[in-house]
Amino acid sequence: MKVVDRARSDHDDALTAGRSGRLRLAVVGCGPRGMQCLEALSRRLDDDQLSRLQVTVYEPAETLGAGSVYDPCQSQCLRMNFATQHIDFWKSTRDQQTSRATSLLGWLATRYPDLAQTNQYIPRAVLGEYLRDCFAEVRERFIGSSEWAVQPEHVFSIVREQTEFRVNTRSSCLAFDRVVVTTGHEGLRSSATVPANDTIIPALPSNANLSVAAVPAKSRVLVHGFGLTAIDTVLSLTESRGGRFVSDRFLPCYIHSLEEPRRIEIQSRSGRPMLAKPTSAMEPICNSFWDAFRERMLEKLKRHGDLHFREDIWPFITGAAAERLIQSGCPSSQREVQAFFRSWSRGKMDSQSAVQAMLRSYAVAVGERPIDIAFALGDAWRSLYPELVRLISHGGLAAASWNSFATTAREMERIAFGPPAESVGRMLTLMRDGVLTIGTQHEDQSQFDAVINAVIAGPHEHFEHGPLRSLIQSGDVQIDPDSGGVKVDENGTAIGAARGLAVFGRATEGWIVGNDTLTRTLHNHIENWAETVRIAIADLEPIRSTQE
Repeated sequence: MKVVDRARSDHDDALTAGRSGRLRLAVVGCGPRGMQCLEALSRRLDDDQLSRLQVTVYEPAETLGAGSVYDPCQSQCLRMNFATQHIDFWKSTRDQQTSRATSLLGWLATRYPDLAQTNQYIPRAVLGEYLRDCFAEVRERFIGSSEWAVQPEHVFSIVREQTEFRVNTRSSCLAFDRVVVTTGHEGLRSSATVPANDTIIPALPSNANLSVAAVPAKSRVLVHGFGLTAIDTVLSLTESRGGRFVSDRFLPCYIHSLEEPRRIEIQSRSGRPMLAKPTSAMEPICNSFWDAFRERMLEKLKRHGDLHFREDIWPFITGAAAERLIQSGCPSSQREVQAFFRSWSRGKMDSQSAVQAMLRSYAVAVGERPIDIAFALGDAWRSLYPELVRLISHGGLAAASWNSFATTAREMERIAFGPPAESVGRMLTLMRDGVLTIGTQHEDQSQFDAVINAVIAGPHEHFEHGPLRSLIQSGDVQIDPDSGGVKVDENGTAIGAARGLAVFGRATEGWIVGNDTLTRTLHNHIENWAETVRIAIADLEPIRSTQE
């Protein structure tokens, strides 16, 4: 096997062997999703097929498999919002039985025993180490491949030329038979509320951009955003600088390091916060409780393509939430659940209401007060999410119903998929101590010493100099006019493109619902794609002898 672990500009001829018995594959983006593609493919290829495969991986991040989001070098103060027991890189289908030793919990048992418990929200850096080790094992499976190359560069365009694709970086232009694009988040948002100029500091990468050198101690800081990235930004400016949170009876105490900003203010368009995820202090309801709702939801599949979210799907969520409250001894009606959501979603939330919402969710999450409507609604959304994914993905909704779903899903992200309770408690402590405030949007930002953009670009805000933008402009990738997501078929192949181009993950959001990076069991697209590549290799002409 030929191995190239550096950027190349002189290997184009070496990679033009696709017509003589070898298949040239490019993986553009190799965080967890790109690694999943490689792992799924590795399980299907025998030694002969593997020897006819040439792989080139494009990933600018230093840690393949983890990418920049799960960089093992980032601060350990930045935590996951996905509990440990739900993460197993090797589990690719819902019914698959995998060894506990290979799951995150099994890996933690040998590396970080104190973290090897269910309902734990571990540092992202630790998960990055797990993913790095997973990639090392996947990499070993490709030892018999014809060539393995790593290009640590950003891809700025992909151009189709008849039956092949040219992948362009600053230093090379290489040809491939198959390309898979898994680029994930494409930077931070730039808009009227978060203007793009040299005075605004991007929140990522946090190690460099949020250091004391970049944002001095005692400064006044404005943070655009109120999502997970904004929470990480606040913790990077406080706890990551040596500040300490010490456990107390309810909220922790904060011990200053004298390196943090004097004042941090958060601003967002809606003013609505993300609510706390439950901790181990809460006993989850039996999983079978949700089965009746799942079965009734899936009956709607026969109307796939003509479903109306408000009439056909949302009542199952709100009804399940009401029943969840009844089962827990906190009775509430479906009408009350729906009224809560309407009130939650209406207009911009003021700072006092936002703090109260965070405080209530934190108290519920740590078991200090009974579950409430917000918790039950989030629990229902999380528990019935796989069924919701099946109903809506691949154009399941009637066109006129998409906006209703998108608006609801945006709010349910805040209610159901927020940070761990520990992070919310720390934010509340900083607010109590006057370090952190929730402000209103200011046109004049001169009162702040530093302005930080902590708003992740939406799934359809493609980077101007990225591969997806070039494919959309050329017409090789089609965008669903209702959801804005890249349209793909059941194999992940981009609809409208020549055979050989697949897109997975965030760029397809809307057309495909539920693109969680760490969950492989919601969709079969990657598994199906890997099978198409296997068949393509099996159908190649025999490799001709050099003597011929």
